[in-house]
Parts: sequence; C-alpha cells; structure tokens
Amino acid sequence: MYTWKLEDIYESLESEHLKSDIKTLAALADDFRNSYKDNINISNLLDAILAYEKIIGLVVRLSSYSYLYLQTRLNESEAQSFHQRISELVADIESKIVFFFVELSRLNMDLITEECNVNQELGRYRSWILNCMKYRDHLLSNDTEEALTQMRIVSRDAWVRLYNELLTRLEFTFDGELKRLPEMLEIASHAESSDTRETASRVISARLHDAGFYINHIYNNILLEQSIENKLRKYAKPESFRHLNNDIDQGAVDFLTDAVIAQYKNTSHKYYEIKARLLKKEKLEYWDRNARVNLSGVLDNKVEYEDGCRMVLDVFGAFSETFADIAREFIEKRWIDVYPKDGKTSGAFSHGCSTEVHPYILLNYFGGIRDVSTLMHELGHGIHQTLSRHNGPLLAETPLTLSEVASLFAEKLLFEKMLKTVKNDTERVDLICSKLDDTINSVMRQISFFKFERTAHEARRHHELSFQDLSNIFTNVQKECLGDYVNIDDCISCYWCYISHFFHVPFYVYAYAFGEIFVNALYAAYEATGDSFVEKYTMMLSRGGIDRYDIVASAFDLKPMTSEFWENGVKYISDQVEYLERLCGNSIST
Repeated sequence: MYTWKLEDIYESLESEHLKSDIKTLAALADDFRNSYKDNINISNLLDAILAYEKIIGLVVRLSSYSYLYLQTRLNESEAQSFHQRISELVADIESKIVFFFVELSRLNMDLITEECNVNQELGRYRSWILNCMKYRDHLLSNDTEEALTQMRIVSRDAWVRLYNELLTRLEFTFDGELKRLPEMLEIASHAESSDTRETASRVISARLHDAGFYINHIYNNILLEQSIENKLRKYAKPESFRHLNNDIDQGAVDFLTDAVIAQYKNTSHKYYEIKARLLKKEKLEYWDRNARVNLSGVLDNKVEYEDGCRMVLDVFGAFSETFADIAREFIEKRWIDVYPKDGKTSGAFSHGCSTEVHPYILLNYFGGIRDVSTLMHELGHGIHQTLSRHNGPLLAETPLTLSEVASLFAEKLLFEKMLKTVKNDTERVDLICSKLDDTINSVMRQISFFKFERTAHEARRHHELSFQDLSNIFTNVQKECLGDYVNIDDCISCYWCYISHFFHVPFYVYAYAFGEIFVNALYAAYEATGDSFVEKYTMMLSRGGIDRYDIVASAFDLKPMTSEFWENGVKYISDQVEYLERLCGNSIST
C-alpha cells in the first residue's frame, strides 16, 4: 500500500511494451528527420507538430519510468544502468529532432498567425508555437544544436548523476546508528532537543566537508557549462534562460526579488526575533530556525499516514469534489511512494509522467503535521498535472512558477482549515508559527538561495570558485536573510552542497516565492467570490501551460507586472508577523 505501482507505465525493465516503445521511438525519430529536416513550411507545419508531439510523448514516458524507477533504488546498479541507458537513448533522439526548433524559428510569425486563424487544429498549438519562437534569438545552427544535445549526456547530465549518487551514498553515524542524508536533515531541522539538532547539524557539516572536494568540482563544472552555453546563446544574464523557460519577464522577477529583500527586516528578521522569545532564547541558532513553537502541545500528535490522507481529502472535498476524487485516486491506487527507505531519494515531488499515464508522488513521510502539509502540497501538484493531461505532451507542461501555485494553494487550504479548529490563542500561535516557518522558507529563504545562484554564476564566469568561496557566498546571503536574531554558525556554511535545485535546475528556487505570493492573492479572491472562483481556478489548472502567468492573473483581476503586486504580497507576510506579535502580547518573555 505504501510503495508506488510503476507497472502502470511499464510492467518491468524487461517488458515487451517497453522494448516495443524503444524501437518505435527510434523509428519515429528517423522518419521525422527524413521527412522534415530542411523542409519545414507553413503547409506541413501541423503535420510536423503532430509527429513531433508523438515522439515527445514516448520520450516522456520512457524518461519518466527510468527516473521514477531509480528514485527508490539509487543504490542499485541495475537501476542506475537502466536510467543511464534511457538517458543516452533520449539524448540521441533529441539530437535527431532538435533541428525542428531551429527551422520553426525561421518561419514568418505573421504567416503562422494567419494559418492559425483559419486552421483550428493548428490554432490549438498557437501558444506552443509562440513559446518556441521566444528562443529564436538564442538558437544556434542545426549542427551545433545537435552536438550540444548529444554532449549533454556526458556533461551536465553526467555531473548531476554523479552528484545524486554521491549524496545518496553519504552515510552519517548518529546516535550509534548509520543514517542517510534525508533522515539527518529531518533530525537537524525538527528534533525536539536543540542539542540534538546541533549535533545532527555538525555531523551533516562534517560529512559534507569530507565530500566537499567532489561536490565543489561538480558544481564548478555545472556553473562553467551554463556560462559557456549562455555566452553561445547570447543570454543577457546567467538567469535569463530560466525566465524564458518559465515564460516570465525579467522585470517581474526583479520586482519579486527586490520586494522580498526590501522586507527582510519586517518578515524573516522580525519573525525570528519573536520566535527566539517564544523559545526563551536570546537568539536562535541556525538549527533552531525550524524548531517547533509548541506551547499548547497541539503539534505533538503523531499523524499516521491514513489519518493524514483523511485530513487532506476532507480539505479538498470542502473546496471541490473533483479535487477530492483525484486525490483519492492517488491514495487508493498506489500512485504514492510514502515512507523513507534505504536507496530512496530525499524530499518529495510529484512527477507528471506521460500524459497517457497518471502522475506519481514521492514522499518521505515521518508522521508529523508538516508531513501532512507536504502530502497536501504534492497532491496539489498531482491534481494540476491530472487536470492538464488532456492537453497532450506539448501543452500540458506548466512553467515552474505556475506549477508551484497549485501546490502552495493546496497547502493554504489545509492551513486555513486547521486554523479554524484551534481551541485558544496558544494553539493559534503554534499553528501560525508553523505556517510562518514554511512561508519564510518558501519566500525569504528561497530568494536568498536565488541570490546565492546569481552571485555564484556571475563569479564563475571569471574564475573557478573554491569550496570556501561558495561557502562564503552562502553564509553571506543567509546572514542577510535571517537577520540579527539567528546566529550563523560556521558549520552551516557548506549547506549549499545539499540544495539539489542548484545542481538539477539552476535558478528554479524563485518559483517558490512567486507561487507563495501569487497564492496569497488568489486565496483573497477565493474568500471574496467562493464558488465562482473554484470554477475559474479549475479551468486555470486544466489549461496547463497554454496561458502565461499574466493572462492567468488577469482572470482574477491580478496585476503581477507591477511592483505593487509583489510589494503587497510581501506585505501580507509582514502583516502575518505583526498579527503574531499582537497575538502573543505580553505573554512573550525571555
């Protein structure tokens, strides 16, 4: 019941279905290249898109299976070998078809628009075509694009694979037992005793320092490769490619970043001052940041997985029976891998898989309220991915920014439901602190990570960075973000090493801050309009990646292209901190 059933994708590594799809994919790619290379025009564009979409559907199905199969077997050579084989196959396929983007970008957009207006089936792909056209100034020649795609498997993908396997193999001796990184991070963040959290933090730090030479070498190569590619493609900034992928304007990202950093003092700094007093400390140590404020004991209850499932289904059901029905399928049909185990990756995610197959969710469920929130978060992703599947492989995928909206909105629903069940102000303080812990981590801390990446990528353009260089950058952005009421111990300077987004998806992290602020605005609209909001929100999710964030926002009368939108969003967080301070009143004492 607690491990996912990947047989819904393929029955096994040796299944005839899988072998057949591999052969079919190779044949489709060859046919596509023979039919359309140097031959893309307005008259055959729709046929080319449909053929391309079929290839992408198989690529995603095979890639998803190899990826998901590996995530719970990171220490098994068979899983590693299979994932590498599929990765090499996909790189070869993509190198054969990458010419399509180059040749599509050369077409006249006015002619495409005219054809879309008269050809309804082609018009369905208008947004995808426009999205492709964004890259026209950054694409290289066919031969160069093919070479870069083929080389990826022995460059970036190889470094990411090495990083993943290195972190998975790290062992920590703690309390007389051997533990893996996910368990150690859980202890360091959420153990009841500050001494235990400190000990765990120092054990993590020592082990990361031991592996630091290798992690630093990996990251420097990822940074350098990105710098070389950015230069080749003529991107204005190291981060520009990510904004293009996310279909968001540099101005909106700058508004978001500036608004968050400008309000550190009234958000994270002020909150940690209050939290230090609640925990009866002059200042918090770094490992105290996520310590529970549990004055009432309301957070003590162990939440078994089945009880957590009932909680989230009740919350989804109160919002939308459609959402509850989809979430129930995930739970009942073994689409979720629940508990931590040896060889399983850390963290949690929902993987969209092929549009012909439902998504899958990975958790590391330990049994606290925070784990219920994580379940709600990932089910939010899963519901979004399920609703958008009908659009097909090219239109279903949502940019990172909007994909985080669905998950964080689900978390918000759970929190508001829990807040209505509290018995007194002390319980209310505990729940608000728990929520603010998550909000500060999602907004302020992620923007500090974004600043780390900006600094590291810019510096790597000029010279290789030492382990200490990167640790100093990390320490500085953490000090700026956390403020005077959190001591930044030297032992945490190397914690950049385990932030997997830095390695896997550079500049991903601001999407969390985007999503959190966007969700606060959406929730206000929900409170104001009720049922009509649910209908519009469901439609928004069902359209997948068809609409840009500003088009989505306009449906709810939101204006994210203005600095005021982001400033007001951050002010909502500072207002919550002020509300917490008033709620505590004179009962807070050092």
